[in-house]
Amino acid sequence: MMLRLDTHEGELSLIFSHNNVKIIHNRKVETVPLPKVSNKTNEPPFGGQIVFETGSILTYLQVRNEIFLHYLGDTWSFRRKERELALAGSDSPEIKSPMPGKIIQMFGEPGKKFSRGETILILEAMKMENAIKAPFDCKVSQVLRAQGEIVQQDEPLILLDKI
Repeated sequence: MMLRLDTHEGELSLIFSHNNVKIIHNRKVETVPLPKVSNKTNEPPFGGQIVFETGSILTYLQVRNEIFLHYLGDTWSFRRKERELALAGSDSPEIKSPMPGKIIQMFGEPGKKFSRGETILILEAMKMENAIKAPFDCKVSQVLRAQGEIVQQDEPLILLDKI
């Protein structure tokens, strides 16, 4: 799994593997070993805990595009890179509005198939057009909002069936 984050010190990338995390910051790469995981709990869609064999606990929470981590008495917060938000919920059957705006083009209709990365709709926000793309190969099961409608951030727009 890979996360791209904005911090007060610039962009940070985290690449997680089975037993370590690779941190890329200012073109420097650091690999940090992780203790073995003994238990993991998810509290979808916002957070959970990872308990390591050492007894230490990593708690995580996501609020909109901000991620909070608490580990060994320290807490950090990061913002997800905006370009990553469109595909952030790639396993979710919902396409949600990444920001408040107006749907100016709707290509999705029930039964229509899309390949990963194809544009499903175009959302206008702050006089800019934003293409909302399919996070995986899918078929539209239900359209929840129509062309011309004003939508709020995180409002469900379309329901998908994974192909």
